[in-house]
Amino acid sequence: MSRFHCSLLCLALLATTASADELESRALVGLDRMGAYLRSLQQFRLDASSHTDQVLENGQVVEFSHQARLLARQPDKLQVSLESDGKRRSLFYDGKRFTLYDSRSGYFASQAAPADISGLLDQLSERYGIELPLADLFRWDPGTAKDVGISSALLIGNETIDGNACTHYAYRQPDIDWQLWVRQGPRPLPCRLVISRRDTPEQPRHSVNYHWQLDRGIKPQDFEFVPPPGARAVPLQQLDSQGEQP
Repeated sequence: MSRFHCSLLCLALLATTASADELESRALVGLDRMGAYLRSLQQFRLDASSHTDQVLENGQVVEFSHQARLLARQPDKLQVSLESDGKRRSLFYDGKRFTLYDSRSGYFASQAAPADISGLLDQLSERYGIELPLADLFRWDPGTAKDVGISSALLIGNETIDGNACTHYAYRQPDIDWQLWVRQGPRPLPCRLVISRRDTPEQPRHSVNYHWQLDRGIKPQDFEFVPPPGARAVPLQQLDSQGEQP
């Protein structure tokens, strides 16, 4: 790199550092605006492509890809499916019961559920140790930034992702750095998310690209599980008092 280009790079880095305090409020406002809009959505369909690093026992980092689809109708309808390695795992929630289904094994488990999506997410996590893909989209509220301990918030700039003009933000909280791209305009939807862990030397990353469909119709039967031929019901194991599977 020439001395001229190095000087430009150094100046850019210094400018970013100097303006961090000024940009912090705008980065937090961007999060709040996105969260408020997500909470206002009565129904939506979302396809997400994700890439996740996994650290092997020898320290090598390998990447795995997943495809997720989510259909939601507030306050009490949800369908989530995750495809990976040629198999699909799905959740159906109709406001009264939820059902988990694994296409490869043909097993499904069904349980009574709370009366809304928020309660369902809490029950799955606390009682069964299940964290649904994309669950954070339902959890962002004005107090979340403080609750998760965000210590740095930066507005990076403007970028185009999948044809959408987006604003790029960067955040830091204990052991985690994450970047968020939010669509500009009247629909401030997340376009892309990248999470980097700082609590391990390998610093594995998880990235998601979001593809939203707000105007496509959703039918009541989308949230009803109909067992395919050969599917078998099995019990769903709850966590023990130590939060472990028995």
